[in-house]
Amino acid sequence: MEIRDRGTMKWTSLMLPEQVELLRKMREERDRKEKPILDEQQIEENGFQLMMAHKDNLLVEIKHYKDYDFRFYQGYIDRINYQDKYINVVEKLGGSDFVKIKFEDIMEVHIL
Repeated sequence: MEIRDRGTMKWTSLMLPEQVELLRKMREERDRKEKPILDEQQIEENGFQLMMAHKDNLLVEIKHYKDYDFRFYQGYIDRINYQDKYINVVEKLGGSDFVKIKFEDIMEVHIL
């Protein structure tokens, strides 16, 4: 027989709101992921994939680092800004809603 423990959930009704908030913050800090350092080969490969996808209007999946976690985004490369070092990604070709991703935050690029 397996015991199902609810952790701190069963005690939160007895805790002060400040204690609950402190536990939540501690959990968030524990679950934070460090930003990895990419080598030159991976950076070059990401750049090549981005240029190909932008030139041929190909659907890509981008893994990027934001708020101490990894996020995945699928879409089309709308714009590559080499001067300010970011890209704009849209969900649909010709769409106006875009996500701005900095070059330094891009971990992986896959053409789908």
